[in-house]
Amino acid sequence: MLSDAATREPVILDTTIRDGSYAVNFGYNDDDLRKIIGDLDGSGIPYIEIGHGVTIGASAAQGRAARTDEEYFRTARSVARNAKLGAVIVPALAPIESVDLAGDYLDFLRMCVIATEIEKVVPFVERAQSKGLEVCIQLVKSHLFEPELLALAAKQVRELGVRTVYVVDTTGTFLPEDVRRYVEAVRGAGDVTVGYHGHNNLGMAVANTLEAFEAGADFLDGTLMGFGRGAGNCQTESLIAALQRRGHLAGVDLDRIFDAARSNMLGRVPESYGIDPWEIAFGFHGLDSQQLEHIRTSADRANLSVSRVIREIANNTDGPWLSAEDIDRVVAGMRA
Repeated sequence: MLSDAATREPVILDTTIRDGSYAVNFGYNDDDLRKIIGDLDGSGIPYIEIGHGVTIGASAAQGRAARTDEEYFRTARSVARNAKLGAVIVPALAPIESVDLAGDYLDFLRMCVIATEIEKVVPFVERAQSKGLEVCIQLVKSHLFEPELLALAAKQVRELGVRTVYVVDTTGTFLPEDVRRYVEAVRGAGDVTVGYHGHNNLGMAVANTLEAFEAGADFLDGTLMGFGRGAGNCQTESLIAALQRRGHLAGVDLDRIFDAARSNMLGRVPESYGIDPWEIAFGFHGLDSQQLEHIRTSADRANLSVSRVIREIANNTDGPWLSAEDIDRVVAGMRA
């Protein structure tokens, strides 16, 4: 029997540094890692994925990153205080020795494979387990197979001692009803924890991820501003806002997530990704964003976080219309 979503807590895995690196041509530098990981960790995100966007141990053919795997790992480890750090490895592309380096720095390793080729990850799983890494299997391009075949793959994975199996909508093809069928099939395969990783090609990544949780997935992936390959990923800040509206993740500092997404990601690539985090904040709190410019100006003058000002306005004003005077009064109270 599936657990009631109302009594479960989702586990957020942010992959801005890894999957999101496609958007910046694998160009994150040390300062980027320190800022993004520091904000995610400080906000209460429990799992953070780092490393080359394609795979650790990537060759030049997969695209050169701004730093080596070890440089990324070392920088991330110097910043993270509470979150677990991990990376992705594609056994078909990476040398098995890459697992050893991951074992020196990381807490978890996610292995990408299609559902009919589980045997190809076996030596990588065994090596990672010998290094004390938490192992997860990503069943990439899940849409190519029927849910029952993914369930069979999940049983094979469980026999290897791996507890976490992901449904992965690599091409952003799924609709919510598809997500439910696949997640329920994998969850029903036995004693496995299910994760969901969605892409946004049909604009459904957040809705699909919410449906995955309702259907029984516990691990939910996202990236700040939805950064990622192609159409991008599930937008972390939208996902958390929606989950908090449903009564989950009370311990996550959503305002810091909003500000991190805006300050670290917005405007750094010519492509358009995601929804402006401040607009998400207005939706979260049920406020009209017509006065955004005045809020931003007032917050900047007072050296206050715009997201926290929006929250205070929602908590301290009544009525359908928000005036400049209301904003000034709230900001003055925050400064006092």
